Amino acid sequence: MEKTNKSSNNKMLIIALMVLLFALIGYTFYNNNDHKEAVKFLQDEKEQIIGNLTAMEEKYDIAISQNTSLSDSLTIEKDKIIAFKDSVKGLKKINSNTLRRYRGQLSTLQATNDRLLDEVDSLRLSNNLLTEEKDSINTQLEIQTHFNDTLVAQNMNLARKVEIGGAINVENVNVTAMKMRSNGKYTETNKAQKTDAIKVVFRLIENEIATPGDKEAYIVLKNPKGQVINAKGTFLMKDGSESKYTMQDIVNYENADLDVVMLVERKGEKYEKGTYPIEVYVEGKLVGSAKLELSDSFLGL
Repeated sequence: MEKTNKSSNNKMLIIALMVLLFALIGYTFYNNNDHKEAVKFLQDEKEQIIGNLTAMEEKYDIAISQNTSLSDSLTIEKDKIIAFKDSVKGLKKINSNTLRRYRGQLSTLQATNDRLLDEVDSLRLSNNLLTEEKDSINTQLEIQTHFNDTLVAQNMNLARKVEIGGAINVENVNVTAMKMRSNGKYTETNKAQKTDAIKVVFRLIENEIATPGDKEAYIVLKNPKGQVINAKGTFLMKDGSESKYTMQDIVNYENADLDVVMLVERKGEKYEKGTYPIEVYVEGKLVGSAKLELSDSFLGL
C-alpha cells in the first residue's frame, strides 16, 4: 500500500515538473519573440530616421541649386544633416532612449528645414513677381519705343557710346630706325650698327566719351633677348603691376585723333642685329605694339 502511494506521488511530481518545464519553454519562446519584435521595431525606427534625413538632404540640394541669398545657410544645415545621418548609421547598439534622443534632434532639424525652405519659397515667389514686373515694364518700353523715333535714336546712340567705352586706343604704330648725319639731321636706316635713334609714331584715336586732358604715354623698347633697353624708371600698369619703360611723354588729348611722335635716342652700345619689340602704353594700358628688324651692316659700313 505504501509503495503504491510513493509511486503515485512520484508520478504526480514528474507531471508537475513537466508542466513547469513546458511553461518555462513557452515563456522563453514568448520573450524571445518579443525581443525580436522589439529589435525589429528599433531597427525600423533607425531606418526611418535615416530616410527622413536623406529626404531633407535632397530638399536642401534642390534649394541650394537655385542659388539664392540663403545658399550659405542652406549649405550649413545640410552639413549638419549629413553629420547627424552618419552618426545614426554608425549606431551599433539600438535602444529606445537613444532613438528618443535622435527623434528629438530630427524634429529640431526638421523645424529648421521647414523654416529655411519656406524662406526659399518666399524668395522664389518674390523673384517671380519681380520678373513678371520686369517683363511688363519691358513690354511697355517696347511698345513706347515703336512709337517714339527720337527715343530709339537716343537709345542707339547710348548703346554705341557704352560699347566704345571711355578707353583711349591707338592705331598705326610705326617704328623706324634712324641714323644721324653729319649735319645733325636724321635719316632712315635698317642697319643695326648705324642706328642712332628709333622713331615711334602712333595715333590716339578719337573717343568722344573719354576724359580729355594730359595723358602719360610710355614706350617700352626691348632688345632681341627681351630686356628693356635704357630703362629710365617704372610705371604702374592697369593690372596693378609695374613695368620698366624706355621713354615717357605727356600728350594732351582732346577727344580727337592725335598723332604722337616719340624719338628714343640710343645710349651706350650700338644696336645688334635682330628683332626689337616695341610696346606703347597710355595711362598704364597697353594700346599698341610693333617690331623693328635690324640687319648687319655690309663690311661694318
